Amino acid sequence: MRIKIVPSFPISAMLLLAGCLSASVQKDLILPRDYQPGQYERVAVINLDRQVDFSEYVEAELLRKGYKVKEGFRVVQVLRKEGFFVEESINLDNLGKIGALLDVQGIVFCRILEFSRFRDSYRLSIKMVAPHTGNIVWSAQGAKEGRRGQKSSDLLKEIVHSTLKKLPPHP
Repeated sequence: MRIKIVPSFPISAMLLLAGCLSASVQKDLILPRDYQPGQYERVAVINLDRQVDFSEYVEAELLRKGYKVKEGFRVVQVLRKEGFFVEESINLDNLGKIGALLDVQGIVFCRILEFSRFRDSYRLSIKMVAPHTGNIVWSAQGAKEGRRGQKSSDLLKEIVHSTLKKLPPHP
């Protein structure tokens, strides 16, 4: 009986590569063909998740791309004052009024789609809506499992940055 010995280097390299690939952010950005960033200069970012707020990271990415972003705390204050927040959730029935009230051309909604405390992983949804029509302007999703010892805030920031990386800058 002969035993065939397979060199371990190729197998080790494949396992290492597979581990590196799974560590990257899974992302999907959907932009319509007719998307024109110049139409959406002023935007507001609204967090729709009660448990985790990553809207500050989205605001930072949009600022880097040249958008004028309403300050998040101020947005929440205005919406509360005008009665658009009910029990810490936003009433989206009047998107046109919200857009006019905030004087924005786009509203970016942030939501956690999946979270696993066991694996410390997140799947995020970020989408911009035109308040006057209610139509989705663009949509993005990103997901990643964190490394052992990695802060949740660093993981969320990494997912947002990677997910919005190919969003065209405002001219």
